[in-house]
Amino acid sequence: MSENPNSTEPRTLPVDAVLFDMDGTLSDTEALWQEAEKQIVVEYGTRPPGEWTAQQIGASLDASAAYLQEHYGVRLDAAEIQRLTIDHVLALLEEGFEWRPGARELLAEAKAMGIPSALVTTSPRSVAEAVARPLPAGSFDVIVAAEDVAQTKPDPAPYLVAARQLGARPEYCLAFEDSVNGTLSAQRAGCLVVVVPTHVEVEEAERRLILESLAGVSLSDLVQYL
Repeated sequence: MSENPNSTEPRTLPVDAVLFDMDGTLSDTEALWQEAEKQIVVEYGTRPPGEWTAQQIGASLDASAAYLQEHYGVRLDAAEIQRLTIDHVLALLEEGFEWRPGARELLAEAKAMGIPSALVTTSPRSVAEAVARPLPAGSFDVIVAAEDVAQTKPDPAPYLVAARQLGARPEYCLAFEDSVNGTLSAQRAGCLVVVVPTHVEVEEAERRLILESLAGVSLSDLVQYL
């Protein structure tokens, strides 16, 4: 989709819920995972760290641990890699992080309109709660984290679980994403996906709206457009 999200066309599609990805969409925290994994590679790997790939962005902790073992020769078992990664990220979060432009404003608008909301992330709940903590109380009705699903993104399960917990129909949910894995997850669940790519390009496709930024974008404009 490439139409203007600020279209004045009358609203034709109700929205049951808004579903936000976290790292790279709500919060500018994708780089914290990169830094944490880089530190593990430096300390325990047999090869120097390289550039992050599209495969790593938005990947589950299981997939990330396997990638570090395979590509960088990290000499730790998967559980230990995951534990160290989470510890590093939580420590970095305590030092402070930035929000992605426009994301909090859209979330606040949804709350003001009475539209239910969920945070849908491949990150563990401890990290999701740490990121959500500075937001106003009750900003999210539901948090779906890595522990809550058997399969994480790009599987549709996270978004299907979020929609079910909110009592929403997936096809009437508006999902906000930044990565290929996340976009596929939301789209496969049947959601309408607003994508603001951060580290990798996401191709245009049916039921996707690609934007450069959420800054200045109104949820009511998106609802009218979609």
